[in-house]
Amino acid sequence: MRKLLLTSLLLVFVSAAYISCTKEQASETEVSKTENTIPISDYGFYHNEALELYYKNHGSVSGKTTAVIIEEMTADLKAKYPEKFKNVNIEEIKLAFKDVDPKKFDINLFWKSQKPGLLASNKISSKMGAFVDDVLKDDLKYEQYIAKANEFNTNSLLTSDEKDGLVIFTNVIKSSNEYWSLQINPTGKTANKPGSKVIVADTLGALMFAYSGPGAIIAGGISSLFVNEALPPMQVPVDEIGPLDPDVPANPDPIFIGE
Repeated sequence: MRKLLLTSLLLVFVSAAYISCTKEQASETEVSKTENTIPISDYGFYHNEALELYYKNHGSVSGKTTAVIIEEMTADLKAKYPEKFKNVNIEEIKLAFKDVDPKKFDINLFWKSQKPGLLASNKISSKMGAFVDDVLKDDLKYEQYIAKANEFNTNSLLTSDEKDGLVIFTNVIKSSNEYWSLQINPTGKTANKPGSKVIVADTLGALMFAYSGPGAIIAGGISSLFVNEALPPMQVPVDEIGPLDPDVPANPDPIFIGE
């Protein structure tokens, strides 16, 4: 009888502990979902906002540590969009960029330095890692990057996370291409010419940190700032650069994953 009582009490205790643990996990999942208040299809818009705000408020990255630059960009976004970025965590982004010299930033080298850790922690899949390797093999034009993404999506059996990664890739590269094609960049770099390396740095920076939710927007913006900083000065003075010629037809719109 005593043994039966002890067994019953043990079962009650185990059941209570299991229910408590399940509720806690459900609560954590719910918090995680609510923290990412920005749809991934809007990452490109906020990426451009991050660049616009940074150049407007700070002008340059010269003389600053990478941590300060990341904090400045984050503060700008929080000030304009407090609800969207109130829970963003930038600690891993700061750590990843800690030893980066903005004036010598190379997205290929940055990817190679981060790839082992991202794969080991399952923050990016081996299939997505192979896609990034393929994207970085050649310096391509905007339409060619989109074609690679669409081909990868068509010919691969992708998980939901990998599909989300491609949505981020296409969304950010589309917005980045628009930003650098139309903006007169105050730093006077070649980055505001369509097809430059900046657009792929933007989108890969975001893709590498897709696991961090809105942090991906900041990582993409920082990659953009740094690649732009590392590019040589333009041959044409900035004040001679006007908007795109209205007589020149725009590039045809490609098909974007997730749209």
